[in-house]
Amino acid sequence: MWEFKFYSRGGQGAVTAAKILINAAILEGKFGQAIPSYGQERKGAPVYTYARIADGPIEVKSYVYRPNCVICFDTGLADLGIDITEGVRPGGTLVVNTNDPGYACPAFANVTKIDADRITHETLGEVPPNVAMLGALAKATGCVSLESLMQAVQMKISGKAGEMNAKTCAAAYENA
Repeated sequence: MWEFKFYSRGGQGAVTAAKILINAAILEGKFGQAIPSYGQERKGAPVYTYARIADGPIEVKSYVYRPNCVICFDTGLADLGIDITEGVRPGGTLVVNTNDPGYACPAFANVTKIDADRITHETLGEVPPNVAMLGALAKATGCVSLESLMQAVQMKISGKAGEMNAKTCAAAYENA
């Protein structure tokens, strides 16, 4: 079972990303949960979101305390004392939104860096980087296929905007 913990700030779209991820898993016949956790419900405040994907029913109904994959939308959260390595399982995967090629986090066996902000701004403008982060997540873990993810994006966001978001997701997948 994949257990994910998303670290983000309010307004970056992590809650929506978790829901889209789970919809992609369901499209593939898998089981999933998306569990948001809000703190100060305001733009810029830390937001934690959790998700699980499994091939069979998921019996546990709680936050994820021992993730095998962490998705970090903002490395600046460390300045607030937030430790993205907390509880991570040995061999864990990190998907991080950064433009720093030297970024490293030795607590993770696998680190996938993506400049999700740049990719998003180039293709969509000033919107949250969530679909780009999902593309990188799919590439880093293989937990869902890019095709299912793009379909789930277009189910959530209709029309031309959905098409452009799906293209952004694919571009991030290729760049991760």
